[in-house]
Amino acid sequence: MKKKILILATTVAVITILLTSFSLVKTGTRTATYSLPRDLSARVDHECRGMTLDEIIDYSLEMTASGLQFDVQNDIAGGKANCVGYAQLCSAICNQALESNGFRERSRPVVGYVKNCGLNICTILKTVVPSGRWSNFVKDHDFVELQINGKAYYFDASIYDVLGNKCLTIKDINHQN
Repeated sequence: MKKKILILATTVAVITILLTSFSLVKTGTRTATYSLPRDLSARVDHECRGMTLDEIIDYSLEMTASGLQFDVQNDIAGGKANCVGYAQLCSAICNQALESNGFRERSRPVVGYVKNCGLNICTILKTVVPSGRWSNFVKDHDFVELQINGKAYYFDASIYDVLGNKCLTIKDINHQN
């Protein structure tokens, strides 16, 4: 009976976490960026004409998720990446789309952690993941920052790929060119 209650409680907890909103907390920036290949750059220019900032972010998330599969190693050209590569590719796609639409804003990969229900998910994972090669993998998380009028907006392509969640600190930007 106790085992069934524990399983039920764990299931409810997992569902609650998955259904509640995530937030992203920036702790630093990344210096490494990614340059789009010419063919992908031309595709972004063509497909993003006339898009708003919200549409550009959605497009960047969708393109990144469709172009990458989550992996421990970063091999963006090979279609595999961890959160660092997801943030780099998403930021590069976003910047190309912003530039082709005449926006002055630029996105960039940043590092921080994911927060859900007031808890730092990276810290929780560190306690669960055994030490060794995986310990550095869960110490922090990479996502994308876009500054608009001095306000930071965050979005996460790797979480979007896994959960379909945009993870914006403010859901709608509503900022036109």
